[in-house]
Amino acid sequence: MVAKVSIIIPNFNHAQYLSQRIESVLGQTWQDFEVILMDDCSQDTSRSIIDAYAAKDSRIRVIYNEANSGSTFKQWNKGIRLAQGDYVWIAESDDVADPRFLEALLSKLEVYPDAGLAYCDSWSIDSQGKLHGTGRYLLEELDSDLFRQDFVLPGPELVRRFMSYRNIVPNASAVVMRRSTLLAVGAAPEHLRVAGDWWFWVRYFQQTQVVFIAEPLNYFRFHVRNVRTRTEQDGTQLLETAEVLAYIKQVVEPEPRLYQRAIALLIERWLHALVYYGMPLARHRRFIQIMSAIEPGFRTRLLRHFVQFLVRNRLSGTKMLLFDKLLGRSRRTISTGKA
Repeated sequence: MVAKVSIIIPNFNHAQYLSQRIESVLGQTWQDFEVILMDDCSQDTSRSIIDAYAAKDSRIRVIYNEANSGSTFKQWNKGIRLAQGDYVWIAESDDVADPRFLEALLSKLEVYPDAGLAYCDSWSIDSQGKLHGTGRYLLEELDSDLFRQDFVLPGPELVRRFMSYRNIVPNASAVVMRRSTLLAVGAAPEHLRVAGDWWFWVRYFQQTQVVFIAEPLNYFRFHVRNVRTRTEQDGTQLLETAEVLAYIKQVVEPEPRLYQRAIALLIERWLHALVYYGMPLARHRRFIQIMSAIEPGFRTRLLRHFVQFLVRNRLSGTKMLLFDKLLGRSRRTISTGKA
């Protein structure tokens, strides 16, 4: 008999959190599930932990990669292909769930058959498990009332209103998906390193109704140094965010106020990457090309912002640094998109 829910736990070097994650899955009040425990060639003690749990619970299926995939989203897609349940939960290996998580989200999906996914608010926890508040303040910046209570809304409406500015599903562990909808949506984009989830949720929302539960039943673990820190410095995050914004513009007409805030924020991040991180010039060119294609006058706006920054910093060493190393090439890049 096929289990109602397929729980995918993709793991890479999270041995210190893995037992807590698995216990929070096995301890759910909803017990009709299979567990697909995947390890992407961890170098720590993850596999011994996985083997111990698999030996004790026949619902756990173990998948070991022979070589590291190099991609979170490749692991997502592999797990989804293996899933057999009516519902799918990607339970990231360093996160934790309230025991009522599955029961609460599944009950909503059973009541609303047109909803292809349900997700809840999340607590943020650090590496020691200390609570650092919920995601509500980020959501209430978008709408001061909507995210304070449960709702069911068309996904395209949520994309149009909010997703150009922020990924309103910041953690996959907070989501339960209807497998039939998931198969219709298709795979997560494996070419993106950090914004693949954002792109994926936009595409998913375009296909379905969405259920939100305001109670924080998920615990999202953040790390001081992680892949997002590195990709912010090398420009990957900036470039991928621009790609997501371009995709959103293809499928909806974003709400103007938040869309313009998104443009302004990208410009600030571009300037930060230019001055402080030394982002490769090829990525500057690509960023400008993407943004110019979706936003008329973007190069002029970017150059104006760049000049204003120089004026603001006329008494610091930044201006000299920029003129010596960057100004000539950057102005040409901004104006023409060529180095």
